[in-house]
Amino acid sequence: MSRGTAHRSRFAFGAACLGGVLLLSGCGRVQGAGPRRIVEREETVDKIHVRLKSELSPARGTLGDPIVLRLTAMLGDGAHAGTSIMERPPASLELDLSRPPSVAKTRAGLQWSREMILRGFDIGAIPLPRVALLATAAGRTDTLEFPHDTLFVDSLTQNATGNIRPDRGPIMPPLRPVDYMVMAVGILLLAALVLFLIRHWLKSRRKQPSEAPAPPDPPEAILARSLDALEREVATLPRDVFYERLAQALRAYAAAATGVPATDLTTTELDRELKRREGVSAEGREALIAALRRADLAKFARFEDEESEARSIVRQARSISGKL
Repeated sequence: MSRGTAHRSRFAFGAACLGGVLLLSGCGRVQGAGPRRIVEREETVDKIHVRLKSELSPARGTLGDPIVLRLTAMLGDGAHAGTSIMERPPASLELDLSRPPSVAKTRAGLQWSREMILRGFDIGAIPLPRVALLATAAGRTDTLEFPHDTLFVDSLTQNATGNIRPDRGPIMPPLRPVDYMVMAVGILLLAALVLFLIRHWLKSRRKQPSEAPAPPDPPEAILARSLDALEREVATLPRDVFYERLAQALRAYAAAATGVPATDLTTTELDRELKRREGVSAEGREALIAALRRADLAKFARFEDEESEARSIVRQARSISGKL
């Protein structure tokens, strides 16, 4: 063999060795082999620096073995951590969320962290549920999503095959034809019972005598209640309001007792209408008109004892009751 051929052979062998080393080292970084795996992301929210970290310890696991997932959020000064939100995990992943989150003050700001225990019950890659944290900064609330990661689960032994699922409770067998028949009979009995109760309730309602409506209050009772209320408030009501309400009570009584629209007429027009109305006594009409005119004049007159004058007019108004 010549010297050039030997030199080329040694160069090819060295290049092959170097390529193999680089290939093996690159595969190790992709798989994430080691005691733990950390995925980090940094961002800025309203000029506040945020660092989000997801850490799996160990990086890989076997079927059913506990694996710790630790989520950490470093929030700068001025930010506050709220509640965390997690999407529903896949059926092949079991989560233990019994450990509450912890919040601590640091020199850089606020540190929020939470640990969860994971157990994978399927071989291969299991995507972890996405987790987000509500953070408030400068009066604004933002959703910070932690880096998404994947759990890799190996078999129990080198020769183990198939999937091991967690216990999901007892297996519910399908319903048999006799089960459907029993359900149908039960539904029919329930419907018959409901129908019987409805018919019984309707019959009991028909048997109950209908209560006659209460007779309306006579005009005299309505006038008495209005005058009682005015007499109680005579010391507190303004003078014009008191006499206005007194006149309205008398006009409402006249309208109910005679059928004349007294509330829409002046005192003179009301006097003229009552004279034309048959069945209205002259004494009652004169007493009503006198009380209305006295109330109209009292709005603007001055008395030494205004309360005494007001009570006197109320007594005069009471004397009209039953005379129309």
